[in-house]
Order: sequence, then structure tokens, then C-alpha cells
Amino acid sequence: MIVNRIDQMLVTYDCQMALQLCQQVMVLCSQKRCKEAAEICAFVSTLCQKSEAETCKEESTLCALKARYCAEGNCVAAKEACQKARTICPKNYELRGS
Repeated sequence: MIVNRIDQMLVTYDCQMALQLCQQVMVLCSQKRCKEAAEICAFVSTLCQKSEAETCKEESTLCALKARYCAEGNCVAAKEACQKARTICPKNYELRGS
């Protein structure tokens, strides 16, 4: 029971980390640093996979796909997969105040 609650709390941090890394990937892609972007996307995919939300599972698949496309040098397909992933990410649209 306590492990479940801890896992749920950590998912929030995983999501925040995934979003920050996703922003870094976009910078790397603009610099044509595809190999580095692919490695980060593959890691982001594992972070998204930890969530129980179905949209996050789909996002994880898209991030893994982007990683593969980046590694292959297929920038157009990688960008499309990334855009789809960012569109369905529930945390991408969350507003936080201070």
C-alpha cells in the first residue's frame, strides 16, 4: 500500500522530468544532434511508461518511435511522432501557479 502511494508520487516527478527532457530534445533536434536526441527520447519513453494513464502509454510508444526515427536520421518522421506525443501528453497542458 505505501509502495503504491510512493510510486504514484514519483510518477509526478517522472512526468516533470520527461517534459524538461522533451524540451531539451527539441533543442538538440534543431541543432541536428540526432543521436543525442534519440538517447533522451528512449529514456523519456521509459518515464512515460511508468504512468497508469492510457494516454501516457501511447505517448511512451510515440517517444520510442521518435527515438528510432532519430537514430535512423529520419527527421521528418521523428518530428511528427514528437508532435503527436506532445499533443496527447496530459501534463503538457497543465497550468501551475506559484
